[in-house]
Amino acid sequence: MAKTDLRNKEEFKARLESARQKHDNSTWDGRLKVERSGALGRAWRLSVEIIAAFLVCGGFGWMLDKWFDTKPVFLLVFVVIGMFVGIYNVFKVAKAMNPEDFED
Repeated sequence: MAKTDLRNKEEFKARLESARQKHDNSTWDGRLKVERSGALGRAWRLSVEIIAAFLVCGGFGWMLDKWFDTKPVFLLVFVVIGMFVGIYNVFKVAKAMNPEDFED
């Protein structure tokens, strides 16, 4: 009886791993791990990409301003850098989501 349980457990693990692999292959695409989801999911992903870059760069500029006591200088510079980085990230992710639209 123990061998039967062990064999059933091994079969279950193999089937589970196969199902996980099949699920991963059908929902994730490319090296950027872009999820193949609906329009709302894609819109949220692109929005988060641009806002995160903007906030991270802005926060970094704000920290440098506090550290060097140069109030708006670094904040403004890094907010502009954050905008460019955010737009670049959105372009990169959008390209991975729809590679056929970006073919030369």
